[in-house]
Amino acid sequence: MKSALKNKKKIETIFDKGFVIKAKGLLLKGYDFNDDETKFGVSVSKKNFPTAVKRNLIKRRVRHQVKDLDFLSLISKGVSFFLIYTSNEVFSSVEIKKSLDALSKKL
Repeated sequence: MKSALKNKKKIETIFDKGFVIKAKGLLLKGYDFNDDETKFGVSVSKKNFPTAVKRNLIKRRVRHQVKDLDFLSLISKGVSFFLIYTSNEVFSSVEIKKSLDALSKKL
């Protein structure tokens, strides 16, 4: 199982030096660390969704779709990435799946 991205230095490197790919409602920021770990994180803006219940719902849906679609197999080894939810409305799992498909085609 792929683990969550928790290393603060890696997260800072992703946001400072990483590449960016955009799709409807999602933004992928990634960086190739040239190691054998593929880790990811999900972020939802507190500004757009002030209640933690909605933020956690969106995070659960995004994580589930990443694992369900086997999105991690499309990412080369050593690349860690952050998925940032940029939409102002709560997407269904189907809409999130479509956005992840669009991201995977741009990889």
